[in-house]
Amino acid sequence: MIPILKRTLYFFVPFSVVFFAIHVQFESVISSSNLNGLSGFYSADGLIFGLIVAFVINREWEAWTKLSESVMVEMDAVRDMWKWSMLVEHSLCSKAHTHLERYLSLIVTEWNKGEEAIRNGEIDAELDGLRSILADMSMSAGGLSFQMQNAFTNLTKARDQRLSYSNQHMPRILKRIVFFADILLILLSLFIAVNNLYLDYIFTAAISLLAFALIVVVDDLDNPFRPGAWHLTTAGYEALLKELTQSTDRPHISTRE
Repeated sequence: MIPILKRTLYFFVPFSVVFFAIHVQFESVISSSNLNGLSGFYSADGLIFGLIVAFVINREWEAWTKLSESVMVEMDAVRDMWKWSMLVEHSLCSKAHTHLERYLSLIVTEWNKGEEAIRNGEIDAELDGLRSILADMSMSAGGLSFQMQNAFTNLTKARDQRLSYSNQHMPRILKRIVFFADILLILLSLFIAVNNLYLDYIFTAAISLLAFALIVVVDDLDNPFRPGAWHLTTAGYEALLKELTQSTDRPHISTRE
């Protein structure tokens, strides 16, 4: 909540200064422009801006949703692998748990370093370790091997999707168009006036603040890992790591006769 209020304050104070400065310096120009139908052209600009932003937010929200889902599937797959591995012989279980703990720890580390969108060789090594365990289990664990393989497939697929969606960003030209349209809408709003100065300020500020809020939403959706109004964090991975490592009830069932 605090970052949103800060952003709003950073916008609202300069806007207020510019608003009153323009109205003091160009009062006659603003009055005559309204009489000449400038508000009609401003409405057209607002409509175009609304269409562009609606399209962009829809596309960005789809990518955000898919990224969030891939993170959830990845954590669920780790939990499944952890629990299924508790039912195999002790040596394989210990190795699997070590790789899974290391996997989660590395994700948290690279995420906090701002490298969440980069394929990490250390994480790949942990996945290779899990593959070796699955190969050993195929000879001894029977049906448990099938369950572990399904969970591992879900894990690798979710990770690939997370990395893919993490690297998807709005094209620069489109982002510049959106920012330019937003700035243009705010600046032009300063020259659309009503007879009462204070009512004019309230309505103009409301329009400009809404346009500013929309651009903040677009920017945050395009940068899901950067701290903003909302963003993805490592809280889920950290909670899962704590949950798994603090688990003490770990039954082991040897499938060998």
